[in-house]
Amino acid sequence: MRQIDELAVAQAAKVLSDPIRLNILMLLKEGRQEIYQAPVCSAYAHAICPEDLKLGLGDISSSKLSYHLKELKDEGFIQECREGKRIYYLLKPDRFKSLIESLHRFY
Repeated sequence: MRQIDELAVAQAAKVLSDPIRLNILMLLKEGRQEIYQAPVCSAYAHAICPEDLKLGLGDISSSKLSYHLKELKDEGFIQECREGKRIYYLLKPDRFKSLIESLHRFY
């Protein structure tokens, strides 16, 4: 069991080791800003769409942003919600909590 948890922690650390992904997480933590242009998600007012994340990140292609969002989503750090044709992203705080608990348990 310990080996499985250690592998999960290592995979999470790998995903979090990329500066672009860390910046995405910081933007999602900060929530919506006045510079963002997309409509506010009615279900999650603090969720952010990729177009607005691109504004916050600066010079990043849509395909590169999509790749990083998928990595974060696959590892459970963010969730996606859809509203019409628009996709929004938000943090999943429970994932961070479980990662911290795993780190405390083993290290």
